[in-house]
Amino acid sequence: MSHFADIPSEPQIHLTVTDIALTIQASFAAQVLLKGEITVPVQILLEIVKHCPNGTISLNSQTQFTQSSDDDKQTKICSLCLSDADGKYEIRGISAEEFPPNNIIDATPVSLATTIFKDGLKGVLYAVSTDENKYILTGVHLQLAQEKLKFIGTDGHRVAITELSTQGIGRKPRQQVSCQEVQSQQVPSEEIMQFTLPGRVVREIARNLNDDVKSINLLYDAQSNRLGFAWEDVVLSCQVVEGIYPDCEQLLTKFSFEKEVILEKAPLVKALERLSVLTDKKEKGIYLQFDGSLQQLRLSIEREFGKGDQVIVANLPTEMMLNIQFNLKYLIEVAKAIPSSSIKMHLQQSDCPAMLVPDGDKLNPEVEMSMRHVQGKRI
Repeated sequence: MSHFADIPSEPQIHLTVTDIALTIQASFAAQVLLKGEITVPVQILLEIVKHCPNGTISLNSQTQFTQSSDDDKQTKICSLCLSDADGKYEIRGISAEEFPPNNIIDATPVSLATTIFKDGLKGVLYAVSTDENKYILTGVHLQLAQEKLKFIGTDGHRVAITELSTQGIGRKPRQQVSCQEVQSQQVPSEEIMQFTLPGRVVREIARNLNDDVKSINLLYDAQSNRLGFAWEDVVLSCQVVEGIYPDCEQLLTKFSFEKEVILEKAPLVKALERLSVLTDKKEKGIYLQFDGSLQQLRLSIEREFGKGDQVIVANLPTEMMLNIQFNLKYLIEVAKAIPSSSIKMHLQQSDCPAMLVPDGDKLNPEVEMSMRHVQGKRI
């Protein structure tokens, strides 16, 4: 359901949409002649507005009372009328009082540069699980430490960790809290706050947060386990994912990576995408053969209905000869998620995971970022 509220002292229309777990509020400028509130089905409203021609739309909320002749009871009928240059529509709704109340997040906002926040999300979102039976893994884990913001995503087969510096990227508004102010509130400097953000909320933020927005405010209330994000005229709030997120940092200490390979990202992604046409539901693997004497990587895939080989240039130790198998879909996703012109692969042996990190020219060189993407059979 969607909730409308018109406030005459502020010439805006305020929209609120919720499914209880997630609430999104948005405001936009309007010529408000008379205040009013109503709740209407959001999908019907969206479809009507989508097909309206460019120009002005007039909104008018109405309330009527009808009386039954049998029991003398009054029935309240609420409706929203929309009119434009081509026509007029009426949507039946319910009283604004029946809309779920807004949960106020009692927390001091922390201002973050949008570039930092979106880059962090993009770097780990691909690794988040879609299996609702592993509910805690369907979210992205955030850790806001002293001058650092860390994003962690895992589905049990792969781990993605992105760590960014919050220093020097844009200016924080004066009224917002700084890392030093948080520390003075007797919060440990090595870890200010951490929580797991639901995956669907991450996708809503990525969809609604435009690149021209300079900063986003984060609010987290540990007592109610409620989280909010605010930017411009949009406020998004949700319940964080409950449960203990896996300690991925501790998990990665089990592995050591002795071999190092550097690959150009564009040829690697192109080769993987061409070979992906031969994948099927049963067999998802792709074989990688590293040849140091030829300074090349051979990628091959073979199925009952066909096979393919691609060779790309690689920078690796001359004595290195290694064959390793990966999940092709996973490898494409991590390669695309790394925001640099080259990819550095850290390897050990054929039956151990590999770690991929950015190398070469970065997409956003002004952002101080470190990324680790680890995947393999034994994670």
